[in-house]
Amino acid sequence: MRFPLKDYLYKIPTGIEFGAFGVTRKYDMHTGVDMYCKEGDRVVSMEEGVVIAVEWFTGPSVNMPWWNDTQAIAIKGKSGIINYGEVNSHVKVGDVVAEGELIGWVIPVLKQDKGKVPSTSMLHLELYAEYDGNWALWEVDEKQPKNLLNPTSLLQNALIV
Repeated sequence: MRFPLKDYLYKIPTGIEFGAFGVTRKYDMHTGVDMYCKEGDRVVSMEEGVVIAVEWFTGPSVNMPWWNDTQAIAIKGKSGIINYGEVNSHVKVGDVVAEGELIGWVIPVLKQDKGKVPSTSMLHLELYAEYDGNWALWEVDEKQPKNLLNPTSLLQNALIV
C-alpha cells in the first residue's frame, strides 16, 4: 500500500477536523478525506488496480461554479474503489496501474483562499465498496450511504508503511 502523495506535510484530518470523513459541512456531510498540498503535487495509485472512471468532479462542468474544474479518477483494487478527486488525470479508463504509479496531479479546487484551510489545492480521497456511476451524496442528518466507506484508516496505514 502506497500513500497517494509524496512529501505530505500535514496530518490526515480525523474526527471533527475540517476535511475529515463524515464532517458536517454547510450543505452536506463530507464523503472523503481532504489532504491539503501544493498545486502540481503528483498523485500516485495507492495499490494496483484498473481505472474504471475518469470524470469531472468539481467546477462549472458539473454545476459547481464556486469551485474550479477538477477531475476524479476511480481505481478498482483489492481495497475497493478508491476515488482520487480534485486532480488532473494522467490515466484513462481501462488502464491497469501499479502501486505507486503516477495517475495525476493536484490542481486548485478553491477559487479563492478564504483562510480556513492550509491550501487551495488538495487531494480529496474517497473509498467505495462498489461504484454505480455516481459519487455519493450524503445529506446532513442522513445515514452514511451503503457503498461509501471511510478511507481514513487506509490512508493512515499507507502513511506508516
